[in-house]
Amino acid sequence: MTVFLLLLATLQLPQPAQLVRTRTFQIMAPQGWVVVTTSGAILLNHASGASVFVNKSSQTENLKSYARRSAERIMAPLGFAKLQEPRHFAGNGQEWVQYEIRGNRLSDRRRILYRALMRKGGMVEFIYENSEERFDLLMTEAQAIASSLQDLPEGLPGGRRARTNGVR
Repeated sequence: MTVFLLLLATLQLPQPAQLVRTRTFQIMAPQGWVVVTTSGAILLNHASGASVFVNKSSQTENLKSYARRSAERIMAPLGFAKLQEPRHFAGNGQEWVQYEIRGNRLSDRRRILYRALMRKGGMVEFIYENSEERFDLLMTEAQAIASSLQDLPEGLPGGRRARTNGVR
């Protein structure tokens, strides 16, 4: 009986976040998020239907116009899509523009948070999408994923690919 209780307690402990890498950056994926792709960008899916997409770009153009065009591109396939007014933040050596998008994918009401962040050497895009009803439930985890981003040196020595904990 003691062994059973010990095994049960071990299974209930929170699992550590998974380190996910591309050639130029890495993020931490919390438990429950599945890595779909790491080919230059990272796409994570959650069992609830939510997704987080992280992409680093070498674009150095005007942040506001880049973010606006990207948000419009994201909302284009949605039915009855609405783009809210942008939020802009500049300070502490960072600058970002954020849009919220609401629309339909078939009969499912979707809500998308798009954020473009200007960093040294380019921009980083974060796209969190979930159903309208469940959007707030995973917002904290999506923000934790975004804030875990770390740049890696361009390419690894010897031309080796970055490891992704078994995911390619």
